[in-house]
Amino acid sequence: MELKKYVGKGAIGLMLIAIGGCYEYPPPASGTLGETYTQRPRGDADKLLEGISDLTLADAQRIAVINNPTYIAAAHAVSAARMRYYQAMGAYSPTIGAEFTLQNAHNWTKNTHNVASNPQRTDRFSTSTGINANWLVFDSLAREFTLLAASHSLDYQRMLEADECRTLMRAVAYAYNQVLLAIENKRIALEDRDFQQSSLQYTQLKYQAGAVPLSDVLNFEIQMNAAESNLVQADYQYETAVYALAVLMGYPDGTLPQEIKFASDFKTNFSDLPSVDIYLDTALANRPDLKGYREQLEIAKYQMYQTYSAYGPTINAFATLAVGTQNNTYVGSDSYERSSGYYRHSRSTTPALSYGFTADWTIFNGLIRYNKMREYQANVAVADYQVSAMWMTVVEEVRTAYANYIQSVKQTRIYEKTRDLSAQQRDLVDEGYRAGNTELTRLNEAQRDLVEAETNLASSYINIQNAKAQLDAAVAVNPASFYRDPANIAPGKLENTPVPGMESVDVKPSEQTAPVSAPDNSIIPGTAGPGMSSAFPAPKNIDTTTPVVPIPAADQPKAPATAPAKKPEVSAPASAPQDQPVPIPASSTAPPPGKAPAGSTPVVVQP
Repeated sequence: MELKKYVGKGAIGLMLIAIGGCYEYPPPASGTLGETYTQRPRGDADKLLEGISDLTLADAQRIAVINNPTYIAAAHAVSAARMRYYQAMGAYSPTIGAEFTLQNAHNWTKNTHNVASNPQRTDRFSTSTGINANWLVFDSLAREFTLLAASHSLDYQRMLEADECRTLMRAVAYAYNQVLLAIENKRIALEDRDFQQSSLQYTQLKYQAGAVPLSDVLNFEIQMNAAESNLVQADYQYETAVYALAVLMGYPDGTLPQEIKFASDFKTNFSDLPSVDIYLDTALANRPDLKGYREQLEIAKYQMYQTYSAYGPTINAFATLAVGTQNNTYVGSDSYERSSGYYRHSRSTTPALSYGFTADWTIFNGLIRYNKMREYQANVAVADYQVSAMWMTVVEEVRTAYANYIQSVKQTRIYEKTRDLSAQQRDLVDEGYRAGNTELTRLNEAQRDLVEAETNLASSYINIQNAKAQLDAAVAVNPASFYRDPANIAPGKLENTPVPGMESVDVKPSEQTAPVSAPDNSIIPGTAGPGMSSAFPAPKNIDTTTPVVPIPAADQPKAPATAPAKKPEVSAPASAPQDQPVPIPASSTAPPPGKAPAGSTPVVVQP
C-alpha cells in the first residue's frame, strides 16, 4: 500500500514536471551577486524594513525565515531531493527510442580474371528507420528499494530544512538579545558617567575651598574616563550585535537603519514551567535533526535490501520496428558496357518487427555480492547507533536548556535584590563622603559594586530570554509557518513553550520545577536560611512581610555557616537621570535579611 501511494504521487509529479518545464526560482538579492557594495543595485530585500520603526523579535524572526539566504538554500535543496525522487519513479516506465541511419557506399572491382559480366563498380544508397522499446519487467525488487530510499531521502532533506529553521530562529533570538544587552550596558555606563561627573563637580568645589586634596579630584576624573571607556565598549557591542542580526535577517546593507528601535519590555516576571518530562517527550517527537537521523536509518535499510536483489534474476522485454530501403547501381564489366554507359539498378524496402524477452542471472561473482551486502548491513548498524547518539544528545540539550531557564530566573531574583541593596549602599556612602565621614576608597567600592550589580542584573535578564530561545529550539515544536505569522509571538513577552496536545491538560508543577522563583530568604551557604537567625539586621525602610516561597528538600543547605556580622548602610536608591533610558525595575519580593560573603555571588551563565 505504501508503494502504491508513492507510485501515484510520482506519476502526478512527473506530469507536473512535464507541464511546468524548467525549474524557476526568485533570484537572491541582486546586489549580493556583484563585486561592489557602494554601487550595487537595490532590490526588494533592501525594502524589508520600510514602515518598521520598532523592531520586535517577532519581526526579526519573520523577516529571517522569509529572507535568510541559507534557509532559502535549504528549501531549494528539498526541491532537488524531490527531483531525485521523481527520477527513481522513472525506472518503472519503458524506455522508447527512435533511430535513423542514412548510408551511401561505393565498391570497385579491379584485376579480375576469367569472370564474366560482373560489375566493375557498385553504388549502394540505403536508409534505416526504427523504433525500439525496452522495459525492465523484473529486477528482484531493486527498483522498489531504490524508490523507497529516494522517498526517505526527500523526507531527510525536509528535516534538514526544518532544522535549519530551528537553529536560525535561535540564532536570531540570540543576536536580538545581544542588542538588548548592549543597550542595557550603555544605559549603565551613562548612569555611571553621570554619577562620576556629578561627584567630580562637587569635589572640585570642595578642592577650591581647600576641603579635599587634589587626589580626590583626580580620582573622579579617572573614574569618569573609565565610564567613558565602558560607554565606547557598549557602543561597539551594540554595533556588532546589529551587524549580526542584519545578516541573519538577510538585509543586504549588513546593518540596520539608525532609526530602528528595539523592545524594552523584556524585564518581566516568569511563570513556572511544566515538568521536564513533557519537554523531553515533545522534543523526541518533534526535533527535526533527530527525525533526520531516523530517515537516514531508513535509507540505509533500503540500500541494504537493494543488495539482496543482486541474488535474483533480471528480466527485460524489448520490441523493435524498423524499415530499411536500399538503392543499388551496378556498372558493367566489359568495355562495351563501360563505353556505352550501361548501368543496372535494383531497389528494395525491408520492413522488420522483432520482440522478445531477455533474462540475466548472475550465479557466482567471487563473493562480491555477499561482501557488498555485509558492507550495507554494517552501514545500517552505523545509522542505528547514530540515531541512539542523537536521541541522547536531544535529551541532554532539553535538560540543559530547562535547567538554564530555571537557574537564570533564580539568579535574576537574587540580582534584583542585590542591585537594590547596592543602590541604597552607594547612596549612603555618597552621603557619608559628602559629609566628610567616609573615605573616598569606600565610595569607589560602593559605586563599583552598584555598576557590577546593574551589569549582572542586565545580563541575567538577557540570560532568561536566551534560555527561552534555547528551550524553544531544544523542543522544536514551532515550524517555519509559526514564525511567519506575527500573531504567534508577543514582542518581549516570555511565554511557556507550547506543547502539542497539552492545551487542555491541567499541568501541575513537579518538584523539579518548584524552585523556579528565587526564595525571599537566602539559601546561599553562609547566610541565613529558613528557620535560622540572620547574622545581619534587616535593612531599614524595606518591607519584609512577603510570604516565603517553599523550598524543596533538594535545595535546602545541610549546614550553612554564619557570615561575619557587619551592619550594612541603607538608604533610598538613587534615581536615574530623566534623559536616560528607563532603569531596570525593582523586584517585587523582599530582599534577603543577610548578605552573602565575598566570592559567593552566582555566576552569570550564557546559554
